[in-house]
Amino acid sequence: MKKWRIFAIGILILLLVLIAVGVGGYYYIQGSYNYTPTKNYPSLDKVELLDVALNHIDKINVVLLGVDERKDDPGRSDTIIIASLDLKNKKVYILSIPRDTRVNIPNYGYTKINHAYAYGGIDLSLRTIEEFTKIPIHYYVKVNFQQFEKFIDAIGGVDIEVEKRMYYRDYTDKFLVKLTPGLHHLNGKEALGYVRFRHDPMGDLGRVERQQKFLKALFKQAKEKVNLINLPYYISVTGSILSTNISLMEGLVITSKFLDITENDIQTFVMPSVPENINGISYVIPDMEKLDEILNQYFRVNNKKEG
Repeated sequence: MKKWRIFAIGILILLLVLIAVGVGGYYYIQGSYNYTPTKNYPSLDKVELLDVALNHIDKINVVLLGVDERKDDPGRSDTIIIASLDLKNKKVYILSIPRDTRVNIPNYGYTKINHAYAYGGIDLSLRTIEEFTKIPIHYYVKVNFQQFEKFIDAIGGVDIEVEKRMYYRDYTDKFLVKLTPGLHHLNGKEALGYVRFRHDPMGDLGRVERQQKFLKALFKQAKEKVNLINLPYYISVTGSILSTNISLMEGLVITSKFLDITENDIQTFVMPSVPENINGISYVIPDMEKLDEILNQYFRVNNKKEG
């Protein structure tokens, strides 16, 4: 009876999503916003949507890659974040991996983790992250500068408390960061400057902390705006702008399970590490013992399907 009850609840979730948007509306939204998930890669440990709906999946790990792509330059993944979605306990855990972390990149040896994207794009980045952390990655989201700006503008900007004066002019990418302390409603260009800024004594660590703060502010805004009725719109906007292997229906079902969480249900971590100079190159050396403690407690997956 328990098995059939779980099955019925899972089917009900799928039906509620379909009723909310309508089957025709689902395809209309997908076509209207050009929602076309990008390819999957062999390194990904994909989950079955029905298993998610039937609560057979405890955790889903998603990698967020922020890439500094330019014309004729694939760029590097200067932002690397792993988000673990705990479907069982309705919690979200976020781990930031500094871009200068020294790891082994398959077929390339030890170097900075952000080089993996330059060497082999998304696929090699995912393989490197999985081998480094020893946890499965189920989905990824990749965003470049232009996509980030467009996405923030599409959702109407983000409110955030800017902690201090930030000023920096980048002549390579031709953008200006000019923010003053206090509460601001940031548009896409301003938000990009906020999450990219690292020209202070805190350097890249400060940028990582700001990125996590920004994600929480983004969540808070989404919490206030998004409901079951307009959820398809926001999922579609996200999928039509960002590069991801998450399908529209997967996004709807997974996101619907977290509509009731609060900021207190989100916990952030920065990879424990120490700086080190090796042959004149500055690296971030992970403290594997402390990192494994975090991974074991919050990111390890124990997804078991009921027979």
